[in-house]
Amino acid sequence: MKKQLLLAGLSLVLSTATFAQKKNVTDAILLMRKYNPMGDVAANKKTVTEAKNFIDLAAANAETAEDLKMHLYRGEIYYCLNEISNIESATSGAPQDASTINANKEVAVASFKKVLDDPKKAWTTDAQSFINSRVDFMFNQGIVAYNAKKYVDAANAFMAANEIKSYLGESFKDAEVNTSLAANYAVEDFLAAKKYDEALTFAQGISEKMPQNIDILISIVNINLQKGDVAATETYINKALALDPLNKQLYYVLGTSYMDKKENDKATIALKKAIEIDPSYNEALYQLGAHLYNLAVEKRNATVELDYKDPKAAKLEAEAMDLFKQALEPLEKYVSQNPDDKAILDILYKTNMKLGNIEKAKEYKARLDALKG
Repeated sequence: MKKQLLLAGLSLVLSTATFAQKKNVTDAILLMRKYNPMGDVAANKKTVTEAKNFIDLAAANAETAEDLKMHLYRGEIYYCLNEISNIESATSGAPQDASTINANKEVAVASFKKVLDDPKKAWTTDAQSFINSRVDFMFNQGIVAYNAKKYVDAANAFMAANEIKSYLGESFKDAEVNTSLAANYAVEDFLAAKKYDEALTFAQGISEKMPQNIDILISIVNINLQKGDVAATETYINKALALDPLNKQLYYVLGTSYMDKKENDKATIALKKAIEIDPSYNEALYQLGAHLYNLAVEKRNATVELDYKDPKAAKLEAEAMDLFKQALEPLEKYVSQNPDDKAILDILYKTNMKLGNIEKAKEYKARLDALKG
């Protein structure tokens, strides 16, 4: 009999301990019912911090550590820790602690994943509804701002919608696309007002949060081009090329940037790469041909300053002739697509004469004369 009473007493102790741990989950849930993201910031911060204390106790105890309802609310609470931090930062202007934000998100994502991976899907809809309601709110805020031509606000709202969606381990393609579109218009507005530094700060902020977005990187390239910062232009072009190595436009811009820096061999390689990607790329054909032609002219002019007996003169002349030959191919391809470009026809006529291609020179001269006539 005594043994039976002892066992009964032990059972009572165990059930009381289990109840205590489940009460931590219940207390966290009850606190979160007071949480309203549209309400007072200080009150919300106090509420969610207290709820975190209860849910942390439940998560650390073996009785409730794998309870899916606990994980649902743990995900929600840790999400709300970041949500209230965002609101507090937006209203006060104080910077956020990135390490804390990342740590909170890591906990929230891990708990939501357990809920989403549950074969019975007991709390899956609840997790999705919690996050998706916030995604929809931010996305709609983005649309309102975009329609009002408040492109900075629109880009930030769309980006926030995409970030919130990631708590479910998902991406939000429409939000990503809209972020790029709004950011592009925002950058155009900054550039039109010659607010280069503001444009750069804004675009870099977007890029930090969406590092795989090539459209934002291209916007940063354009800002640096407007600023005349060739080194920064090159840096961001190379970042973009790492994401999209077959982007002909990027190689074209990289080539022209190298031309500005007088890094002529690098410029030639970049422009040739653009043409390799698209053999009929009009702008690159013109730029490469003009680049090689101008280099040839520079070398030939340099020989004038040297004594004709100077061995350097013969070397420079040979290099000039080789560059003239190299210039012919892209310029001939260009003029095949732009047959009425008189300036290029004139260059082709004179270059072929220099190289001794008399019949070819006559052909281009005849075409040029016909256009002049």
